[in-house]
Amino acid sequence: MRVSKRAIPLLLLGLGLGAALLSAAASLATLPGSIVDDLLSQKMRFSAADLRALDAGSAVIKTLDTPIREELAYAAAVYLDAPSGRFVERFRDIVQFERGPGIPQIARFHSPPRLEDLRSLTLPPADVATLRRCRPGDCDVKLSATAMRRFRDEVDWSSPNAARQADEVAHEMIFDLIRAYQTEGNAALGRYEDGDEPLPVAEQFRALLASSDPLPVPVPELLAYLDDYPHGGLAGAEDFFYWTVVDFGLKPTIRVNHVTIYPLGGTPPPSGVRHVIAIKQLYASHYFHTTLELRFLIDDDRRAGRGTSLISITRSRNDGMTGFKGLFLRPIIRTRSRDAVRSYLDQVKRQVERPAPADP
Repeated sequence: MRVSKRAIPLLLLGLGLGAALLSAAASLATLPGSIVDDLLSQKMRFSAADLRALDAGSAVIKTLDTPIREELAYAAAVYLDAPSGRFVERFRDIVQFERGPGIPQIARFHSPPRLEDLRSLTLPPADVATLRRCRPGDCDVKLSATAMRRFRDEVDWSSPNAARQADEVAHEMIFDLIRAYQTEGNAALGRYEDGDEPLPVAEQFRALLASSDPLPVPVPELLAYLDDYPHGGLAGAEDFFYWTVVDFGLKPTIRVNHVTIYPLGGTPPPSGVRHVIAIKQLYASHYFHTTLELRFLIDDDRRAGRGTSLISITRSRNDGMTGFKGLFLRPIIRTRSRDAVRSYLDQVKRQVERPAPADP
């Protein structure tokens, strides 16, 4: 998944939780005790230097503590000179919102999903080359044992059309995953069996939900919904699914995500938080066992009611972070992840603040 400079989203973001990363706050020369200031400095523990950087228009990122070495976590913030409704409207058009240098391929699924939604997905050439040799416990792509057998048995690897056949198998597998998840929830996410030990994806995701990170506002009902989906309800919530190929400098990575847009009640809401957007990873072909990002869109009461502060909490569990190999890879992954978050927030700011074609 391209843990691309824009995607860690990414990235790679009540019960308390944390997962990938965005956020914002603006002007320090503000009213003391403003909602956003209080959230950032008191509850989220951003420094005075962070607030000055935000006031100057920069995104800020803070690394969070994690219980295990395989986990990375960040809180991030950025000020958007636009109302929160514009962010939500443009984010719904996820293809336009996300596509860019780090996202070479992306598409949103219809409701209900269609196999044709995956028509434009092509596997990275390096993945095609390795799939023919994949076996449980020995595969360079994150797959279940069943998926490995499908690639081995359904692709004629001696054919000049082997890459196209592999793409078709991948399309069917991702389509089947989405449909099963929409019926069975986390139980459909299965296990990655590419390494020494099978890794149940649902267990990894629930470990992220158990995090005790401070959130701008508690949202236990949203976290319970993500855990229980599709068996529970969440009033006012809107769901959609999309896939993407991301590239943050290591291996291009296919990711499949479930998005929930959750409006908080009240006009204005007492906390200042208008919407919470959850991005839950369902599948990644490399690096990421699981990822959860929560984005909080907050009325910025320091900007005459027009601006929005975006605060993002992101946690992910990843390969290559432990052992002798992890001594070298972990700092590289952490640095690239932070750079990707910052780059992505800059891109979000440009996307949201640009005027619509019809605007004067």
